[in-house]
This record gives sequence, C-alpha cells and structure tokens, in this order.
Amino acid sequence: EGNAHLSFTQGGGHGGSHPHLVNEFVSSIIDGRPSFPDVYQSVNWTCAGICAHESAMQGGQLVPLPDFRR
Repeated sequence: EGNAHLSFTQGGGHGGSHPHLVNEFVSSIIDGRPSFPDVYQSVNWTCAGICAHESAMQGGQLVPLPDFRR
C-alpha cells in the first residue's frame, strides 16, 4: 500500500517536506528561537526556483536573483 516513510504518511502521500517544515516552524515559536529556514533563506530558495523556470522559458537566458539580504 504505497510508501510507509514518515514523509509520505504525514505529507499527504506525496513525500514532501511540509510536515517537517511546519513542525520546525511551530517548535521555533514554542522555543522562542529563529526557525530554519528563516524568511531570507526561504525567499531565496523560492526565488531561485522561479528564476530557474523563467530562464528555462527563455531558452536558458540568465535571470538574476534579487538580493533579499537584510
């Protein structure tokens, strides 16, 4: 009956990282500490995927990543 790995059983069946990220986020609030990944890492990782898609749609042209540092 499919994969029994925790990321599948808790991740809606697709093996995603969502339950682990949610756990880390909630734990960081409870513990009063910054979460990992933080907002800057998250936006950078997301932006990299969006820019990679834009690049692919433009035949591989370079698409610069915006600078989201503090």
